[in-house]
Amino acid sequence: MNYEIHVQGHLGKNAAIWFDGFAVEHTANGDTILRGTIIDQAELHGILTRIRDLGLTLTLVQQIEKER
Repeated sequence: MNYEIHVQGHLGKNAAIWFDGFAVEHTANGDTILRGTIIDQAELHGILTRIRDLGLTLTLVQQIEKER
């Protein structure tokens, strides 16, 4: 499944390396959107744990449909 994950603040290059394989987009309002494929719930929980461990504030997690 493809996911879109929003966190508060712009991630710098050092933090973005923790999300290898994800597209990183900075929004005009100062937040970061991570987009990528997560294969199962265990991987999703690992990413959420990484967000917590980095001290980031999670604002949104949603599954998105693949573009055809």
